[in-house]
Amino acid sequence: MQIGLIRQAKILFLKEIKTEWRNRYAINGILVQLVSAVFITNLCFPSIKPATWNALFWVIVLFSAVNAIARSFIQERDGRLLYFHTLVNPLAVLFSKMLFNTLLSITITLLTLLLFAVFFNGVQWDIWRYATLIILFSIGLGVLFTTISAIASKTKAGGIIMPLLSFPLIIPMIMVAVAGGVLIVMGDHTNFLQNASVLLLMDVMIALLATVLFRFLWQN
Repeated sequence: MQIGLIRQAKILFLKEIKTEWRNRYAINGILVQLVSAVFITNLCFPSIKPATWNALFWVIVLFSAVNAIARSFIQERDGRLLYFHTLVNPLAVLFSKMLFNTLLSITITLLTLLLFAVFFNGVQWDIWRYATLIILFSIGLGVLFTTISAIASKTKAGGIIMPLLSFPLIIPMIMVAVAGGVLIVMGDHTNFLQNASVLLLMDVMIALLATVLFRFLWQN
């Protein structure tokens, strides 16, 4: 990988952080939504079974992450993307947004896990295995939703296209993560390595496909 590409990706990644820091209302809105969802869930389920705990966790994580990452390319103005087109490698734009959205997704999932641990302290689980599973899922989530956001930004109805494209594609990852998560909260760790390996393989495949596809998107 060229040094120039790494340097460009780093600069654009720092730009993403500064932009989000200036517009903190978006991140704050997601955090308020996340805390409210967990709090209301706790009020509705004062005593909860592990399988239900796991299902509610993934539902809240998925919808919170969609709201956070969907804005990635859709919020960019055409003029800014055209400006980037004349200055930087297209992969630098993709990698910087992938890295930022992946870190954002990991932060959201770990924060959700912390809130669930606080509000639902009656459910016992292996926190390290569960955290590993959700981090692997978050990586794929950040990479996939960044790519879908780039595709949706090329249409006039990006806000509608984004969920329509993303949810069918995320189903395989959700199935593996939910199945692996429910086993962990039930105390069964026999298939943990298998589920983690499948999620890791999906992450790599999504990243490779996104890298190939983005060049064609960027040219348009």
